[in-house]
Amino acid sequence: MKISYVFTCGRLESLFKILCLIQQGEGHDTSEDKKIIEQFRKDISLGRTFEETELYQRIEKSEEKIVINRLNNILRDKPPHQNKFDLDEYKTGAWSEFSDYKLAIRFSDAKTALSQKHFEKTGEYMTSRGIAKLTGFNPANIKNMLQHKRSVVKKMLSTLEKLAKEY
Repeated sequence: MKISYVFTCGRLESLFKILCLIQQGEGHDTSEDKKIIEQFRKDISLGRTFEETELYQRIEKSEEKIVINRLNNILRDKPPHQNKFDLDEYKTGAWSEFSDYKLAIRFSDAKTALSQKHFEKTGEYMTSRGIAKLTGFNPANIKNMLQHKRSVVKKMLSTLEKLAKEY
């Protein structure tokens, strides 16, 4: 799938919202954050590059490991700048990033549940290698998904959730 510049900008908006959620919690929603997002949308629609925006600079300055890894993921697929703005594509990008984040949280929760059950049985926590032995998946992929360095594969997520439930 070829990713467009506008799609990438939408992903950056969601990443900014994720950063705010991590730093400030769910109940905290400031008008300053909303102004930054509105200004970002305006700047992108006027043809500015996302690197010039305050939203991007805040994300780039973040020290949150999840945000850093997700930003690297977004920039890995960075397409060339384009001036054409498509709101639907922008919204799709924003939805895509937030959806992947929610899947990553579910993956992490399933791994934690499996690890806790394994600890109760054996006295040791379950590692990515242990999960790989049980599922047949590559342990590096499991680790990368847990660290938000790679998008979650739905088949792996459903397998891990099922394993955690039945363990």
